[in-house]
Amino acid sequence: MSKHNAIPPEALTWLAAWPHARTLAVHGGAALARRLLADGHTVFAMAADEPEVDRLRAATGATPVWARPEALPLDPWQFDVVLSHQGFHTMDLSSALPEIARVLRPGGCLSASYIVRDDSVPWVRRLAALLRHYDPVAMRGDYGHDSLKELQGSKYFPEVEQRAFRIWQKVSLRNLQLLVARQPLSARLDDAQRARLAAEVRELYVHSVRPGEQLRLPFQLLCCRAWVSHEELTSPVTAPDTGIKIHV
Repeated sequence: MSKHNAIPPEALTWLAAWPHARTLAVHGGAALARRLLADGHTVFAMAADEPEVDRLRAATGATPVWARPEALPLDPWQFDVVLSHQGFHTMDLSSALPEIARVLRPGGCLSASYIVRDDSVPWVRRLAALLRHYDPVAMRGDYGHDSLKELQGSKYFPEVEQRAFRIWQKVSLRNLQLLVARQPLSARLDDAQRARLAAEVRELYVHSVRPGEQLRLPFQLLCCRAWVSHEELTSPVTAPDTGIKIHV
């Protein structure tokens, strides 16, 4: 499942905050940029290097910005929304948050999101218990979403909203076997252990699925919108006299 294309339309609408928003996507790449453009937004997409600039320009039609979130070569008040998907934890927030606040217009927002597996469904809990028989830390992935807590109490973003959206992915027996085979624990098992685990996964699947159907693997899209305040920026922020400019 692509973690960019899997965003439900209603969730992307919530993250973008307004129709036809002027948006800077600091994470998400070409797939997210295409989704935003298709929804009618004006999109600027951040690129980490020159080859990525070329890929974004060719693949999306969005305006690429070669920069880092910690140092944005942009005038103040450029965007309605700055959007980060699956990448908020990679930023140095002490530098990035004031930079993002600076380029947002008054009343604008920083939107961030993560797709994480939802282990509350009974068959997924049984799968986790099965795998942890072989490896106690199996299926305990660190998605990076805990970094969203850093927005709470930020002086640049004093008001934060949160929402969660459920996503279901159909899983065939073959899909499930491949998912288990890609777990780090599989590489540490001998042939006999792998064969026994494969048989146990098959039995779990057969006893969990209804005849003629497939299992559904649940995920949650965790979203937040943080509304900007310019009062705490160390330098005064005013719109350029010549209007909005974007240097790329």
